[in-house]
Amino acid sequence: MRETCSASKQGRWRAAPVEREVVLGTCYSYPQFCSLGPLPPRTPARPDPQVPRGSALGRCAHGKIGAFYFYMEGSSDDAAFGFCDIEVSVQHVGEGKVRLELYCIADGYQSERGIGRRHPLKLAILAKDKVLATVDWHFPDVICGHADPMHFATDLARADDLFAGIDRIELVGTTGESEPCG
Repeated sequence: MRETCSASKQGRWRAAPVEREVVLGTCYSYPQFCSLGPLPPRTPARPDPQVPRGSALGRCAHGKIGAFYFYMEGSSDDAAFGFCDIEVSVQHVGEGKVRLELYCIADGYQSERGIGRRHPLKLAILAKDKVLATVDWHFPDVICGHADPMHFATDLARADDLFAGIDRIELVGTTGESEPCG
């Protein structure tokens, strides 16, 4: 009696995998900044601040930036991707050490997917017009069709006497990369 052949024994014709060429878009952003002040008090009408995560660690200055978007090169209003509801804090966490934290919602409901590997978000800590420190955040990909929370924290060596003068955080205008959704 002949054995019935199954598809696994017969083998199937399979199309060779098609490698799609991903064309990365070039983006740019406008600088955004906020003044820093004390943590806002608790109230039922507003969620508690997301940063700093450990407010008991030391003195803290806090601020908010509404949105920071990357726009497609050559366009003044085609947002590729961005970040919204941004909270920043600078905290004195130890002798000669300051912690910068950022919390935001990644906005993947625009026209592209954001890529942070080669083009990080640049943050500057300022006292009056003097830049005290800058840091780069290589953010995770901003996924199309998602609004994902993101958090970034880094510790910086700073002289203790400089902490009192910190009054502003700037998200520096920079270039970025994106790829089409889909």
